[in-house]
Amino acid sequence: MNIGIVVKNMNGYFYVQSPDGEVHECKVRGRLKQNRYTLLVGDRVHYSEDGFIESILPRINSMVRPAVANIDQVILVVAAHEPDINELLFNKLLVMIEHADIPVVICINKCDLADENTRELVDRYQTIGYTVIRTSTYVKEGLEELRSTLEGKITAFAGPSGVGKSSLLNALEPNFAFQTGDVSDKIKRGRHTTRHASLFSLNEESFIMDTPGFSAIEFNDVSLERLPSLFPEFLSCEVDCKFSPCYHDKEPVCGVKQAVDNGVVFLSRYEAYLAIREEIMNQKKRSR
Repeated sequence: MNIGIVVKNMNGYFYVQSPDGEVHECKVRGRLKQNRYTLLVGDRVHYSEDGFIESILPRINSMVRPAVANIDQVILVVAAHEPDINELLFNKLLVMIEHADIPVVICINKCDLADENTRELVDRYQTIGYTVIRTSTYVKEGLEELRSTLEGKITAFAGPSGVGKSSLLNALEPNFAFQTGDVSDKIKRGRHTTRHASLFSLNEESFIMDTPGFSAIEFNDVSLERLPSLFPEFLSCEVDCKFSPCYHDKEPVCGVKQAVDNGVVFLSRYEAYLAIREEIMNQKKRSR
């Protein structure tokens, strides 16, 4: 039985790359379909010579949106401008990646358009502890730093549409020839140019995933108890909370709320936490 990695899923076919770099067009055996175990880009699989995927090897991790598996890290890409950063959406994406327990690197693309607000945002997330890379395909800034970050890893590129993910990947490896699109003048958001999650080989040991842009996120599998842990800067403040668990909302003695008042926890992050918490509560109400 052959072993390979799923590099693309399109029109009911799964394209599996073998260790020698050859890509095989495969379908899924009926018994695997019956297990209702969704096959994802990044899955390592057993496949037969006649082009059928027989089984899926155990996963290291997986994400629902983008739907990918076995990722070493996520590069979360946003643009300094065009489109402007939606910080609530940005924090929702961070929470989703934190929930999947996958290391994340923030990439601020189009940094040649950066202003003071962009620089403040970079400082904010570096202070929290996130790695932030600033890139620009226009002035060729930060590309070597980004490339070194990808070395020896399977990396998923994620983020809203229009922020330049495909342009970044083309700059790293021109042979990829990803389709790019301009930002819509009417809605100031990017047009969706990537249709399917796909895995590409940067070199023998480094793979990257280009994933469809997205802007709607659901937190159906995130509990209210789990949510505070997805904001890493909350951890050191929780020792001063009177109640355990503390939801950092209406509790009278709360270390996180005190840290917000003292400027230790950024207000925008705390407001994002409350917004996501409310969204989770509303989802639970609708599901009853």
